[in-house]
Amino acid sequence: MKITYKKFISSSRIPEYGIYLILGKPYHLQNEVQSKIEQYYTNKEYMIKKIIVDSDFNLEAIKDDFENYSLFSENKFILFNIISNTIPKNLSEYLLERKSTPDLVILIKLSPQAPSFKKTKIYSKIDADGCVIEIHELTGLNLIEWMKMKFKKNNITYTEELFKKLIDKNEGNTSAISQELYKMSLLDINDVGIYFDFIQKEYKYSEFDLIDSIIDCNIQKALKILGYLKSIKSPEVYILFLINSEIKKIHSLVYKLSPPPYIPSFKKNIYDRFSENYNKEHLMGLLQSCYAIDRSIKLGIKNTDIWHDLEVLVIDFIMKKPLLHQLKNEVV
Repeated sequence: MKITYKKFISSSRIPEYGIYLILGKPYHLQNEVQSKIEQYYTNKEYMIKKIIVDSDFNLEAIKDDFENYSLFSENKFILFNIISNTIPKNLSEYLLERKSTPDLVILIKLSPQAPSFKKTKIYSKIDADGCVIEIHELTGLNLIEWMKMKFKKNNITYTEELFKKLIDKNEGNTSAISQELYKMSLLDINDVGIYFDFIQKEYKYSEFDLIDSIIDCNIQKALKILGYLKSIKSPEVYILFLINSEIKKIHSLVYKLSPPPYIPSFKKNIYDRFSENYNKEHLMGLLQSCYAIDRSIKLGIKNTDIWHDLEVLVIDFIMKKPLLHQLKNEVV
């Protein structure tokens, strides 16, 4: 069975199959489909297991789940997130040999494939016995309807004219529009018109203004400065270096390391106040986030928005707790 993203998302019913394939892009629309299917089987008390699959995938990682599963009573939902160019041959052949059982549901997420992929045995099997959800970038009326659904769900006021303006600004890219919506939620802006007034004000800032706004705990100003730095094409790696340096300063103050970091005397009180009651575990998480962003920049990892990741990092840093990730999951 084949079904479009629009038909799947708009339906209140989840068709039950032993295997699903989410095929195409953009990635965030794939995630919406995955979330809906995953939630359905979570509600049915299936145990959820997620597996990243690359070109060197080892079948031993899943054989216990498949071959010894009958020994256990709980149902299981397994997600294969394929990060290689296509489904590895060994996994494809393994799935082809397996007979579908109601206690084990499989979901495969796969990037766009060449037309010849639809002639493969694994695709034919899923099409015949399972469900293929095809993902494409939304355009025209489908894009407008998707935006209305998102904005209504998040209680944000809009007009058709401002919708057009938002689409033009982001060249119809739903991923970019989702990030704009996400920023509105962070800024507690519930009107698209107010948001455009906010981001279109004339301003000029430096990288050091960004650091000052972070230590002053001014989220709105920090986001504004990041937007400006992005618009003038400031080097992402340099911005990350400065933020990482500030996190290390706070880490040093919290752990009372010696020698202490250099902080100008006129800023010492500000830094002392900012570092008060800081969660040590969260600080380590921030440093790990810096490492992950640095890795994405240097390796040129696909499906990543470095500036968006920097926004996430800055707000988590200012808020002193990973509340931002919870907000991100709510804005879907």
